[in-house]
Amino acid sequence: MSDNKKMTDEEFSQMITLLSRFADTEMDQFESWKFESEYGEIYVNISIHAEEDGSEYTDVTKAIKK
Repeated sequence: MSDNKKMTDEEFSQMITLLSRFADTEMDQFESWKFESEYGEIYVNISIHAEEDGSEYTDVTKAIKK
């Protein structure tokens, strides 16, 4: 992906902050979404439970702005 298409650190932080807010205020146990992109369909799964032990996940807590 070219650098001019990449998200800025601020945009990434805003996305994670809004997802955190959504999880705290709207989500019950999980959400499953899909949308079209220039690469085809994109699938997003958000859950309060890890698929396995959670060690494969990247911790983005520091990107959340309070």
